Amino acid sequence: MKLSKSEYNKSSYFYDEIMNEFKMYFSLYEDLVEILKPKSVLELGCGMGRLFWIFMKEAKEITGIDLSDEMISQGRKYYAEHKVENAIVEFVNTDMCSFQLNKKYDLIVFALSVLKHLSTDKERLAALKKAKEHLSEEGFIVIDQAPLLYASRPTDWIDAKNSLVADWLPDPSVLDGYQWKKSLKGNIDILQWRYENSEEIQFEVQFTTYRYDIDRLIEHLSQLDMSHEQMLTEWGVNGLGNKGKRFIGFACYPGKKYSPKRELIENVKKRNERLWSDFDLYIEDKKSMKM
Repeated sequence: MKLSKSEYNKSSYFYDEIMNEFKMYFSLYEDLVEILKPKSVLELGCGMGRLFWIFMKEAKEITGIDLSDEMISQGRKYYAEHKVENAIVEFVNTDMCSFQLNKKYDLIVFALSVLKHLSTDKERLAALKKAKEHLSEEGFIVIDQAPLLYASRPTDWIDAKNSLVADWLPDPSVLDGYQWKKSLKGNIDILQWRYENSEEIQFEVQFTTYRYDIDRLIEHLSQLDMSHEQMLTEWGVNGLGNKGKRFIGFACYPGKKYSPKRELIENVKKRNERLWSDFDLYIEDKKSMKM
């Protein structure tokens, strides 16, 4: 936990300039907000709150929790400057394993494999338990979880603009000079980014996460007596599919009859967008994958 906080504090400007441009997964939350129409949303590991504008389409109360005080500071500043008037936006700088807000939410979000930032099963189970404690009786916990980030194998340094990472961005030119690298050390999953200019490394940051397999996630949900359903298993550039190795689904209290899965799948089919699977992607550059 302390390692992740330090890394994300250091990388706040990189997130602001590069990572906040990655919008390939926004369609999932746009669909879910349209379908579920939640009046209150809690996001765990919210960073700077880049999903909040989507939540605001229906929600009147949005709370984000993040361990990085720098990320929280940037998020508060951004939403203060943009004068949000149609919703109450709150950032809480705390640990997702032990928070207490004394509120219940219609929708609780674990986006982009955020549970991988917790290093032990004890911490992951605690975070899921806390989410359940803050869930309204008719609400849903939405979970997007991949065991590994970007790829299942190590890589050497890859030019970001020549890899499929560039497909995540509306303007791939912002990746000029950036490279990324994937390392695996047992259950430790390390993603590094750097910026190179005139053969000089001017910026470098790494994100340390921990492998968290889908079957273990499902086991933890069962331990908490939560019903669950897997809706989709892979991302698209702007859409989603169901052939990959990712858990994109929800948890709720047992006995709940309604499921948003059918409506979500219908929206995905209507978009008919190009898809990609997480597990063995981004090993080769874009040109070689097209050959």
